[in-house]
Amino acid sequence: MSDYPEAVAEGWHPIASAGEFGRKPLARILLGRPIVLFKSAGGPAAFLDRCPHRNMPLSAGRVRDGEIECPYHGWRFAADGRCTLTPGADQPAAQRAEALPIIERAGLVWTNLARDPAEFPALPSPIGDERFDGFWWLMRPSRARLLDTIENFLDPAHPHFLHAGIVRSGATRRPVAVTVTIRGDHAEATYIENTRASGLMPRLLEGLRSASIGRFFPPSIGQIVFEGPSGPRLAVTVFFSPEAADRIRPIAHFATPKGLAPAVLKKALLKLFNWPVVVQDRAALRAQFDNVARFGAPHYALGPLDFLLPAIRQLAAGEAPDAQDRHLTINL
Repeated sequence: MSDYPEAVAEGWHPIASAGEFGRKPLARILLGRPIVLFKSAGGPAAFLDRCPHRNMPLSAGRVRDGEIECPYHGWRFAADGRCTLTPGADQPAAQRAEALPIIERAGLVWTNLARDPAEFPALPSPIGDERFDGFWWLMRPSRARLLDTIENFLDPAHPHFLHAGIVRSGATRRPVAVTVTIRGDHAEATYIENTRASGLMPRLLEGLRSASIGRFFPPSIGQIVFEGPSGPRLAVTVFFSPEAADRIRPIAHFATPKGLAPAVLKKALLKLFNWPVVVQDRAALRAQFDNVARFGAPHYALGPLDFLLPAIRQLAAGEAPDAQDRHLTINL
């Protein structure tokens, strides 16, 4: 895990939704390590995906009576990793599967690969807030570098070009006051807009936009909040789960204030409108990754609108950036 920034390597990451658990094990990858998940008698359980006997992937086995059975010799393991059955022997083997810490929160299952995991952190608001309708969007993995993916999500500059006409106008820009706030546990930029959004998607869904806010929480969480005169209209929180150095699995939470529109309709519309943005971002990140590989290493410059990026890099590395409150004006 030395290929990852410290806070990422030692952090809690979502690896599945609670609704995915059934009669079969789930195979996942986190920080380059294969993991198997299964539904034990006491709830979700997670192991490194290898049987201690002959290194067979346990994800190829079965779940029986709340225990996982290896497909090679039938050894069974309880949620704590104990071997409970070795077929053909009077006593189960003393070897244990390598159990991982696991926590279920807000409909997701999380694990941690650190030797001494830190306490599970509070999830960003409004996740779990009963005043909001919320849903999870579990996306397929994409070819990208972790920090590039986070920077892409919070970057204010590329939507005019990559998502022209959908998220931002490709031609019109307006002066926007920005407040950059950096603290030891997060970084955020607040854009005071006070106008109708210029892109098709937000114009149809939002109306007047007072402000938009981009936030980063370590180890790898990005959040964008769009506010109207009466408060938040939409909050999108994305957990960028690093499967490998070249593959990221985004898990997004969408939250909107409860109102007359049914939650199922809002979910359908939000996924429909956001899908082309996801496709465009994935293609750009893949091209960026491939070009970095062509040159052998990244060669990045820090631009005048990259005001969150230094703090994102520090927070992901487990460092506390200097507190900062900065005010500037950009054309957005």
